[in-house]
Amino acid sequence: MPNDSSLPLELDRRTRLAGHVRRKVDTLRVTVIGAGAVGATLTAELVRRGASVTLIDASEVGAGTSSATFAWINSHNKSPAAYGQLNLLGLEAHERMARRGGRWFHQIGMMQVALSQAEADRYAQSVAGVTWPEYGARVISREEVSRLEPSIDQDSVVGGAFYPREGWLDVETMCISLVQESIERGARFEPFARVDEITNNTVRATRPNGEVLQVQSDVVVVAAGNGTPGVLRTLGINWPLIDPAAGEAQRASVGSSVGVISTTAPINSGITHFVRSDGIALRPARNGGITFSDHPTGGKWGHDDPRTWDVPHTLLARVKELYPSMQDAVLGRVSLGTRVLPSDGLTVADWVARDSSVYAITTHSGITLSAHLAESVAEELTTGHRHESLQPFGLDRFSEAPGVMAHTRP
Repeated sequence: MPNDSSLPLELDRRTRLAGHVRRKVDTLRVTVIGAGAVGATLTAELVRRGASVTLIDASEVGAGTSSATFAWINSHNKSPAAYGQLNLLGLEAHERMARRGGRWFHQIGMMQVALSQAEADRYAQSVAGVTWPEYGARVISREEVSRLEPSIDQDSVVGGAFYPREGWLDVETMCISLVQESIERGARFEPFARVDEITNNTVRATRPNGEVLQVQSDVVVVAAGNGTPGVLRTLGINWPLIDPAAGEAQRASVGSSVGVISTTAPINSGITHFVRSDGIALRPARNGGITFSDHPTGGKWGHDDPRTWDVPHTLLARVKELYPSMQDAVLGRVSLGTRVLPSDGLTVADWVARDSSVYAITTHSGITLSAHLAESVAEELTTGHRHESLQPFGLDRFSEAPGVMAHTRP
């Protein structure tokens, strides 16, 4: 991002914020675009701090990418180190939210199950790479795997690893609960309103029946996932997010955008942890069945490729091989998600231009990061102070990539 100012970063941010952070929080008006995991948690946090918030979504609460996610809360084996630390803060923020009464973080621990010695060695290396003693990561024996998951095919197990603080998030419950809480505290929710443009801090959106909605505020936050570039294009901003429809070569650096998430009908599965092994990952589901996925397998083809619909059956066969007790399991639901992929694979959270009152957030770790992003971005919006953990994830890192950001205004 071009930077023609010699001001230190934090002072420069305060300068940009001068028009709105000086007002008291209880008179700050914020429009949040996107009611997924990030938008819902940010709305709730801003309302708790006293801001007046209008939340807008093109459909309903959590209906976009947040509705088709494996929802694994974790922070290990992520690079660079600052990104791993950001995800650890995300996990800790979900723990705090659970202590405040949130019913959606199922912190049941994640177990990696090795079916070969090579796999066991790889898991041991991952454990050795965790630099936070408080994370509790440890290598476990074949016997401990069998004790923790007695329904697993014990004859095939070699060993494994265990991460006790990890788990999964019931995203639907979280998003609906937080939006409802926000409404009860005075927030305004406008569903089925597709944003057309942002002009002079006024968001203009259109409903399916042609009705036009206009919302004016002091700050606009765009947390619309893959819809973010389209919204910001109305400001002349070229946001650094890979188009889900981009060619295979362009997506290769950060991975496929397709996520295939499958859930069985209710079943007495016997699974009590989040379990991962080569070629399969599974966890309990909110409907009493199990949810399973494997991104390398599910991300091979595009949404419109019929072979994508073979993936759930392929993966269910792997589930039954690992858990013989699940032989009667049948598919109950399959969701195709479109991952949000910033151009360098890492989170972006920043003001979109030097003199702008528009802030944008995009990340493919939105489930893990949502609670921490809510706290840290709300702090930045209301006080002008940028949380230390967000410093590496601004737009400044794209400054040497011509054309990634454009500060021209319409």
